[in-house]
Amino acid sequence: MLTIHASKQETITLNDKEFFFLAGIIGSDRLLGVEDPFVGYLTEEIAVEWEKTKQSLLSKQYLIQEEGGELSIPPEVFSRVAIAGLAERACWLKYENQDSAFEGYLHVTDERVIQVCRSGDDNRCYMLSELGTIEQTCDQLVQDLALSDQNWGDIPALLLSRKEFGDIYTSVSEQNSDDIGDRLARLTDDAEGSIALAKCMKNKVSSGELQLSIWNGISWESQNAAFIVNESMNWLLRMSLEGDQDWLTAAPATKEQFRHMLLMWLKQ
Repeated sequence: MLTIHASKQETITLNDKEFFFLAGIIGSDRLLGVEDPFVGYLTEEIAVEWEKTKQSLLSKQYLIQEEGGELSIPPEVFSRVAIAGLAERACWLKYENQDSAFEGYLHVTDERVIQVCRSGDDNRCYMLSELGTIEQTCDQLVQDLALSDQNWGDIPALLLSRKEFGDIYTSVSEQNSDDIGDRLARLTDDAEGSIALAKCMKNKVSSGELQLSIWNGISWESQNAAFIVNESMNWLLRMSLEGDQDWLTAAPATKEQFRHMLLMWLKQ
């Protein structure tokens, strides 16, 4: 999990109904990664649950009832929910390495980044944390991903079928490095790059996926990337998202190049 906490406020934890309630107050109906907890409820049942949720938020002081009866949201809660619900840039991130594992969303504005992930104790609860600026978030992220500091020089990018690469990747544990390299070389016609990628796949210490989504006013437009890391090398993978396309590129990347990619993605 990312560890930057630019805000002095502690992480805010909301269950799915509380999250939807507050998002509804600020006018958001597009929470990424949060399923609508009221699907299938009758109108009367929703009204009852809405009131229960309001009382729960009031008891946590995540919602305040003013003397005139109006409801208000404390600033530290409002800022997190507003960015999570209204930001037009988001990055879903999933990674696993020897030290940690994480899955969640980064919601991005020009000023700050809010992290939203499920609570480990309750899958229906979400933790909202402020990570700081885009630059601070990227600096911490390249550390948390356990990227290698080494630079292998100029190895060209490999181009191959996404499906065929997936078949190789899912069977890595059943093959040795030489066999993986041979299969990759037959697909790419690049023996040197295929050997290096095969060694990284076989001896990985960190791996993960990212999906950058941008709101176009009607729907989310997304692009995908993934990464594989061993002790001496980082490989950045980009792939097609459209169902009728079948391509993947794999390119070595230094830690700084990876940081620059993240920075450009989140600043789009």
